[in-house]
Amino acid sequence: MALAPQDLARLLEGAQNGPHYSIRAALSLADGQPPPRIAGLVAGLTGSKRALWARIAQVTGMAAPPDDAGLTRLSEWEVQAVRALKPEHLAMRVQGRVVEELLLEHVREVLWTAGQIAAYANRVRFA
Repeated sequence: MALAPQDLARLLEGAQNGPHYSIRAALSLADGQPPPRIAGLVAGLTGSKRALWARIAQVTGMAAPPDDAGLTRLSEWEVQAVRALKPEHLAMRVQGRVVEELLLEHVREVLWTAGQIAAYANRVRFA
């Protein structure tokens, strides 16, 4: 399945900032200071993004993400980085897997994390 960088960027943008079933939507369910489990999920996703892009930057020659970016800024940077990829970048191998595969897996991770955040946010609201 060969997707264009623009298609992957759209998928990632929706998973991170869409009005429903996204990280942004899930975080909006948590009122006030996020509970430790939500903070842990956010930290884990932020670390996962940094690790993914460090590997992609090694093979494509692109810049790595800014070190001081939190999840929101990192997510914005990431969508722009995907848009800047060339189709040949998506076919490059990173530790035995192609970049396109890694990015699709990352979109699934973002959505999974959004679901986890929403579940914990709802527990807090109804407690």
